[in-house]
Amino acid sequence: MGGSASWAARAAALVCAGALGACAAQVPPAEIPPPPSPSTGPTARVPDLTNKSVDLVEKEFPAAGLVALIRYEPGLLLEPGTVAVTDPPPGTIAAAGSVVRVVVAGAPKNLDDYIRGNHEVFLGSTLSSDRTLVLSVYQKGPDSGAVIEGARRFIKVKQYRVVSCPRSRVDLEQVQIELHRRDFLPRAADLKFSTQVDPASCALRLSADLTDEETEQLMKRYEGALVIERGSGAGYGVRT
Repeated sequence: MGGSASWAARAAALVCAGALGACAAQVPPAEIPPPPSPSTGPTARVPDLTNKSVDLVEKEFPAAGLVALIRYEPGLLLEPGTVAVTDPPPGTIAAAGSVVRVVVAGAPKNLDDYIRGNHEVFLGSTLSSDRTLVLSVYQKGPDSGAVIEGARRFIKVKQYRVVSCPRSRVDLEQVQIELHRRDFLPRAADLKFSTQVDPASCALRLSADLTDEETEQLMKRYEGALVIERGSGAGYGVRT
């Protein structure tokens, strides 16, 4: 049994509860393509975060060169907010930039949790200059209407708006991983830079001291997926 089927089987083994062996209802997995098989290109090993805090997912997976898609499952008999299972499982070697599904026990507690558990639709949220909450969503995300509607119960402000983006969070995180391989420019190995998914611009923000020629080259290569800010930094930016 492989792919989504194996993931569903492992998740199902964790939702059975109670003295009578009753099982909690399962939510179908998100319709995200399975990770590609390792090729001759860069590869990455799936981290083992089983029974660890979900907060580690957004640190460890990018560092490993993988994109995590988190899904909250209230029926799991584990401490809320802990990682229950991943697909593919820990230790698997996958192509760098592959998507790994991560099932987390419990339910979202706030808007940040809800967005984190629905990154196949949401890129993130931010506040505009007039203090309006902006929710950035992938215009082709699965069941985006229902997912956006589900966010309403976590929104505590009066003014908010939804911005439609042409790229998904997965797309931008894959660009981020590619950049952090440090081969995007001849001098990238020694270049100080930082990256951050920027929901307001529906793009990945790259802060670096680049020449005009380098800036033009990268903007052309990534075709709108990148916003370049003249400045410098190091490591991954804060992920929002």
